[in-house]
Amino acid sequence: MGTEIRYEQSGPIGRITFISPNGINLLSVPLMVELEAKLAELRNVPGVRVLILTGEGKTFIAGADIAEMSTAPGDYGRAFSQRGQRCMNMLTKFEHCVTIAAINGPALGGGCEVALACDLRVMAEEARIGFPEVKLGLIPGWGGTQRAFALMGPARARHMLFTGEHISGRQAADYGLVNEAVALGELVPTAERLAKQILSNGPGAVRLAKRVFCNEETSWLEKGLAGEAEAFGEAFLNDEAREGLRAFLEKRQPSWSLQEA
Repeated sequence: MGTEIRYEQSGPIGRITFISPNGINLLSVPLMVELEAKLAELRNVPGVRVLILTGEGKTFIAGADIAEMSTAPGDYGRAFSQRGQRCMNMLTKFEHCVTIAAINGPALGGGCEVALACDLRVMAEEARIGFPEVKLGLIPGWGGTQRAFALMGPARARHMLFTGEHISGRQAADYGLVNEAVALGELVPTAERLAKQILSNGPGAVRLAKRVFCNEETSWLEKGLAGEAEAFGEAFLNDEAREGLRAFLEKRQPSWSLQEA
């Protein structure tokens, strides 16, 4: 059994928790389908005004399911990128509800992209966040390149995307990648306090403010996402990506020299 979601609701605050038997949550296509179905269902629950997304166990979402990716044909890359982008866009454009990512543990690759697709992010100080895709011979393909650039600016986004470095919650807050970094024990209470602060405001005004942000984001994001999907598809076709994915699954360093011969 892979990663699934558990939904709970307390008044106008909903909570989606990513759960898996081993505590290491992975973002697979089945999980995206489940997340999209839950978001579609919640559109018909007008009482939910804030939605918190968090993880249970060791991770928020540790990344995409590499085993799933490794079995996909090379020409699937662009479609795979577009598939993930649709899921992230659905989360971003969840208009009637403000979304808060409560990042309890590693949010890497696809997990980072889920967090960035939310309206707000609260992160445990000791958690790690980043884009390790270049270590696999790939790039972020589910909107990460574009949203990281928008949140942090070009210098910091390039540094994280080119190096694959994972940064702490405190550093992510300094960079502007997350809104606040707190001790792990304060993570969910902080997200809930933020939710209550939002709920104290006019619901119509909050929805209108979110609509403005969604409309503005759409105006620049679509072109960038198309370019990202094209580049991800190109990377996925390369032997470099095949080697990177195999090396990850075999728990060894990739031999990039094989691709340069």
